[in-house]
Amino acid sequence: MSFTEHPLRRWAVDEMRLRRFAPVSPHCEIYQVVRLIEPAERSDEDRWLINSRPDFDDWTLAARHGSGHTAAGIYFLWERHTEASTLTLIFPADIPDPVRHDYIQWLENWPGGVVRATQIRVVPDTANIDSDLLAIGISTDEMVCCDINAGIRLWSDFSIHGDGYGRLLITAGNVGEGERGRIIQRVQELGNYRNLALLGFPVVQKYGPELDQLEHRLSDHARRVASADEDDEILLNDLAAISSELELIRSATGFRLSATAAYAEVAADRLAALDVQPILNFQSLTDFTERRLVPASRTCSVFRKRLGDIAERISGVMHTLDVRIDSRIKAQNLGLMRSMERSTQLQLRLQTLVEGLSVIAAAYYLVGLISYMTKGAAAVQTGYAPDMFVGAITLPVVLLIYLFVNRLRHKVMKETGEENSRIEKR
Repeated sequence: MSFTEHPLRRWAVDEMRLRRFAPVSPHCEIYQVVRLIEPAERSDEDRWLINSRPDFDDWTLAARHGSGHTAAGIYFLWERHTEASTLTLIFPADIPDPVRHDYIQWLENWPGGVVRATQIRVVPDTANIDSDLLAIGISTDEMVCCDINAGIRLWSDFSIHGDGYGRLLITAGNVGEGERGRIIQRVQELGNYRNLALLGFPVVQKYGPELDQLEHRLSDHARRVASADEDDEILLNDLAAISSELELIRSATGFRLSATAAYAEVAADRLAALDVQPILNFQSLTDFTERRLVPASRTCSVFRKRLGDIAERISGVMHTLDVRIDSRIKAQNLGLMRSMERSTQLQLRLQTLVEGLSVIAAAYYLVGLISYMTKGAAAVQTGYAPDMFVGAITLPVVLLIYLFVNRLRHKVMKETGEENSRIEKR
């Protein structure tokens, strides 16, 4: 190989070839079981698949699919999905019951919970249809009967019989074994995905009342926010509680509702691909499928939309509450600023008053200094020692006080500058 292969190329090819059905002869029986496998049960499934299987002459196993074949014509197919596994056994009509027993027991004891189990009998034509229906045990009371691809006709009552299996009777049609297998695979995938899609409906029924209460509480909360009579902190706490409960519901239902939407879409695709042709006086496969699947899937879709709508409403109420809180904070800040402005004006007035008084004090002390110096000068002629001493030290004392105050001022300015530099570095 001269070219460089993309690492996912072979995975993509295997993925496209993953869901191949075995060839189906015109006269055979098919057993298929779909099981939900929990992550903790995957290892048990692997052990059961490898160590407990009955004899196969040809056996192929990969990570997500496997197949087996015996010389007598028994086929086995295994496929692993995201949350389920599909198991299929195909028996030629002439395989004795004791031989079938071991394979069927292996299928029935598989780990996981059964979501759908069907027994399909394929017959060459409708020549003995009444006896075939009686033999397989399909009830004629609410029987579904219609034609699908390649002239194949299908009968089923789509009920669970005493052995736990549903029943389908299918004619071989005018088609080869490979194409017949693909058509039957479409029929089975329609039923399998239908059942998997319907698993979301009980989830909606369970959480629907909780969501109704949550919507009512949110509406009441919006009214309380609009009234502006309650404390903002209480409103925030209540809204946070509503939001938390919504997230719990979304977490509990998110995967199942998403899976329901995907499964319902695939089931609709399979139904369209079967090209169902109704038969007079009988319910068709389309009628049976859409009667409950469509309402259930739409109900789940509406529930998902309600979850999103409530989340948007919570966001809207939160925004309204934020605006309200922000407005109150701004009003409080404005009031604080006005109060500070009044305090500043008061301080300015007091400072002006102090400055006025300071003029008087400064004048008083200046007159006193002049008096001391005048007395000292006059004492030189009279020889009065105390006045001479006071006059002599007046100017040095003033100079000393000036130098002391100037030094203190420089020291304070220096410490303030160092503190500002440390703050800037942070």
